[in-house]
Amino acid sequence: TSCSFIRDSLSHPRIVLKRNSGAIVDDYREAYWWLRDHTPVDARVMAWWDYGYQIAGLANRTTIADGNTWNQEHIALLGLCL
Repeated sequence: TSCSFIRDSLSHPRIVLKRNSGAIVDDYREAYWWLRDHTPVDARVMAWWDYGYQIAGLANRTTIADGNTWNQEHIALLGLCL
């Protein structure tokens, strides 16, 4: 069913995608590796909270916010800055 498809796609996010044409799109992976290779090890990255875990895991950088940030004022301030 469509609910199962949506559930599965949201619970298994992908950073490398394959288009119907067969083209591979890996912009996210390339961006995270760029961060890893071109920023200081102790850098803090400000990005929308959705990307926080991926930045921490793939770029090995600390983020200002991630999916575990429960402070709504912190998220709101981040949104204003971005």
